Amino acid sequence: MKLISWVLTFIVMLLCQPAIAVHADSETTTHSSEPLVIVMGEDTYPFEYLDEHGNAAGILVDMWREWSTITNTRIQFVARNWQASLTQLEQKHADVHIGMAETAERQSVFDFAKPFTTLNTYLYVHKSLNSKKQISDLIPYQIGIVDGSSHEVMLKQLEPRLSFKRYKNREQLLQATANGDLFVFAGIEGYQRNVALEQDIAANFYSSSRILIKKVGLSPAVSKGNQALIDKINQGFELISPNVIKQIERRWLGYHKQTSGVVIAMQNGVEPYADVGIDGMPTGMLVDLWTLWSKKTGINIDFITGDMNTTIDDVKNGIADVHIGYPESKEMRSGLKQAWHITSVKSRFFSRKQNIDHIEQSTMRIGVFPTAPYIAQVKSAFPKAQLRFYDSLDAMVKAVHNDEIIGFVSSSAMTSHYLLANKLWAEFTQYTNIEFNTDIYTLTRIDDSGLADRIKAGFNLISIEEQIQIERKWLINPDDRFFAAGASKIKLTTQQKQYISSLGAIKMGYLKNWAPMEFQGKNGQFLGVNADIKNLLVKQLNLTIIPVAYDDFGQMVNDLKKGEIHLVASMAQTPSRENSLLFSSAYWPSPWAIVTSLTQPPIFNISQVVGKRLAVVDGYHIVDHLRQQYPGITLVVVADTNEGINAVINGRADMFVEQVATLAATLKGGQYPSLKLSLVAELTEQHSRIGLFPGVKELVPLIDRVLATMDENVQQNIYQKWVALDLNSDTLRYERWLKILIVGFLILSFIALVIFMSNRRLNIEIDKRIKAEDNLKFMANHDNVTGLPNRSLLDDRLQQAVLTHQRDKLSFALLFIDLDGFKAVNDLHGHHVGDKLLHRVGILLSKCVRESDTVARFGGDEFVLLLNNIDSKGSARQIADNILLSLKKPTMIDGITVNISASIGIAFYADDADTALSLLKMADQLMYQAKKIGGHQYKMN
Repeated sequence: MKLISWVLTFIVMLLCQPAIAVHADSETTTHSSEPLVIVMGEDTYPFEYLDEHGNAAGILVDMWREWSTITNTRIQFVARNWQASLTQLEQKHADVHIGMAETAERQSVFDFAKPFTTLNTYLYVHKSLNSKKQISDLIPYQIGIVDGSSHEVMLKQLEPRLSFKRYKNREQLLQATANGDLFVFAGIEGYQRNVALEQDIAANFYSSSRILIKKVGLSPAVSKGNQALIDKINQGFELISPNVIKQIERRWLGYHKQTSGVVIAMQNGVEPYADVGIDGMPTGMLVDLWTLWSKKTGINIDFITGDMNTTIDDVKNGIADVHIGYPESKEMRSGLKQAWHITSVKSRFFSRKQNIDHIEQSTMRIGVFPTAPYIAQVKSAFPKAQLRFYDSLDAMVKAVHNDEIIGFVSSSAMTSHYLLANKLWAEFTQYTNIEFNTDIYTLTRIDDSGLADRIKAGFNLISIEEQIQIERKWLINPDDRFFAAGASKIKLTTQQKQYISSLGAIKMGYLKNWAPMEFQGKNGQFLGVNADIKNLLVKQLNLTIIPVAYDDFGQMVNDLKKGEIHLVASMAQTPSRENSLLFSSAYWPSPWAIVTSLTQPPIFNISQVVGKRLAVVDGYHIVDHLRQQYPGITLVVVADTNEGINAVINGRADMFVEQVATLAATLKGGQYPSLKLSLVAELTEQHSRIGLFPGVKELVPLIDRVLATMDENVQQNIYQKWVALDLNSDTLRYERWLKILIVGFLILSFIALVIFMSNRRLNIEIDKRIKAEDNLKFMANHDNVTGLPNRSLLDDRLQQAVLTHQRDKLSFALLFIDLDGFKAVNDLHGHHVGDKLLHRVGILLSKCVRESDTVARFGGDEFVLLLNNIDSKGSARQIADNILLSLKKPTMIDGITVNISASIGIAFYADDADTALSLLKMADQLMYQAKKIGGHQYKMN
């Protein structure tokens, strides 16, 4: 039995021995297969962070997952704030840190693998410090950093005198930045997941002006002495394909970090949206939008050009990263991903024939683009028409001329530009009632979601006012614009919203009886132009504004200075007011006019008022101006417009000065038939602004942004609503009486004579008023002495010249002319000889230029010549020489021989300046240089 027991025991032991070995192997395997614990930062988007589900995500996370697959090693991510992630590894609660920059302090605690990727670190600087270009310039400011990050070490190496403000994590740092607590902070490339936070920061910190700290290599870190793990990490990352790394970076950053740029495919020949200029550079509205996108994001862009089809193929084949903008609809798709709705285009029907009857039922032939997404809509609008397809606008226009088609459907803006450029505008009619909207999208490849997200994030940083300004530059017709319709509410940062909320209700003063600019309605409501401006501020800024009515303008301004009210519209910005008030940008033209009795001669020049009694409303800034500049005028101060008009009627004053709009609204009713209105050139350059109490100074830039959204359509609608001057109001009154007299003619023949006389008077009155209207228009834009365009008309033509030549990449010249010796002529022979001499000079200058150029009297003895489309500087020199030669000849006036010369300054667009104001200043400066060295010559750069 014992033997049997021993045998059984031995057999059981043999049977159990393999089971113990397997168990032991299982334990070993389980131990060796325990995941490698990788500690990471929890909020460093897009490199390492926790997503909305609490999962690890980012560039470094994806790279480690690729490493895990290649090395067949299980990994586990543990997320901490940055300082805690370093402590976690130091205390050996983790095996590896996901990646950090090597510093001397960290090398004493950790061992590092080779760098497996890089990132750029920057100092982001507030826009108010945009002049600070060097790190040393930032010594006076505290720099926001994440506690424990390598930014502090790197910055101290570059500039030891810098000071820092530390935050526990990146989210706290960025939130402090958005709240306005920091003017400088250290950060990395990329963008924020939180769109609102990104917009708050981008509003004050421009990526294009950030300062590079250093390009940093990121290396995995392990505890000291674990060389085997270091070797394994290095071997694994060396096996990862560069293409895989490139795909990971594009997925998160939207571009490959080695190129740091985006290639954009654009079709040419679709100006004003996109084209290649005569200098070979991309130009157009979409180009400007993408250029601003690049500035906002700090990402470089480059353009490659082609036609509609080849540019789409360039994106599909990887030659380009994104298409600049392509028309798509549900019915017509390119097969690419719609990354961003960049704009919408209005297409209309164009024909050489005007007023086509029953156009929707016509069997005519119509041209369209084969890629147009609105083809189905065209077929629906013209069910009986025959559609013919053309690849270009040029081909469709030629087809119309050859009678192949009766008309075509094309982008209104693009077609208008083409017809104007080719001098065909007068031949074609645009049917504004036949319109098709096309959405234009930036396109990327379907699998390029990272770039699509980056594009969207970048365009979200562009404000509606910036979009409107770019659109105004390229699209002349307001009906063709897209962004203006979206200007219902401007984007505000969280800080700005909090500021507006903290204001509560603010008060806006207005005059009870100052129509049409502002007045009180029958029920006590605030009405007029400025009431509409107030409503615009309320709508777009979410402000609460309480109107406060005043009888006296001076009292209202005093209350504004004391802070009892906060806003007053239609104020002029003067040096004396700037000491106590703030002002918005100009938003409404406010020229002045003078009212006199019909028996008074017309007033064309302020010098005609000297020695007269001029009524003016108390508190107007023009009071101080007139007292300083024209002490010979006797001022009669009145309380309001009605008192000023009555002062003229009652003989207490000879004339009354007031803004044109107000006088027009007052006189148009016909209750003052003995008065007339005159425009004075010296008083036409006035613009209304909003005056603000300094206690609400942070409102100024916000109000300016709202005012910037007012395009021509908005201003025109307000103008027609409140300011439209009806010169025919008296005519309508006479016509009503005429009808009564016609009825009376059937009763008494005597009344027939009365009707005849009344009708004759009516015709005379109509002729007078038509002539008065024409004279008003002419006087508003022309100098009364020379008959030349005045400064107001010159400014308008100069602005148009800048826009036209900027779009067409052409040059023009501006000649600023000052007459030498003119004062001596006036002093010796009197002003009447001087005026005749100015008239002669105006005729002479007009003969020296082309009909397409502009000769304007700038003021006094100064003239300005605008020479359009100058092909060379030599042409401007020749004209200047001709002027000097012509002026050299003696001039006979009223039997008096006068000699005169000129000093001329010549400035060129865009060599000397690229804006109207700066170009005018440059020409003026050059003229003074010519005058200082003796005159009778010209100066140019």
